[in-house]
Amino acid sequence: MVARARPPLSPAARRRRIGQRAGVIVFATIFAGATLWWTVQILGSVWGTAPPSPAGCAGGTASLERAVERARVAYAASTEDEDERAALARYRSALEPEWSERKAVEAACAADTAGRKRLKDVIALRYAEEHAVRYESLGPAPLRRRLKGTPPSTK
Repeated sequence: MVARARPPLSPAARRRRIGQRAGVIVFATIFAGATLWWTVQILGSVWGTAPPSPAGCAGGTASLERAVERARVAYAASTEDEDERAALARYRSALEPEWSERKAVEAACAADTAGRKRLKDVIALRYAEEHAVRYESLGPAPLRRRLKGTPPSTK
């Protein structure tokens, strides 16, 4: 099979084809660059490290533990007609600013085996408390509200 030669392009057609290719290259470069930059940012946030906490491992874990206690008290002070989202928002906002420094505490505890175990326990406590807030706001709290609206039995 013999390949047929293409007719030569006119100068205007050649410029148009070069312009199209340049446009595709610029478009792809912009979006590939932005995607790469955002990917690096996300991966750095998720798996990156932070400089060690100035409070050290013991001080950092103690502050995280106090924040969990403060969040528990903040949830307990909530009104009973609060839904799950509001209850979780109240709990999570009471954890700040200490829990935004969690990576720094992890970095401070990197060389301390006992400190890493304590930090792991504090993190587990935080999520257990959060689960309890969810359960409480979805389970018993609506039942209590319903019982408050029901008149007592006369028999």
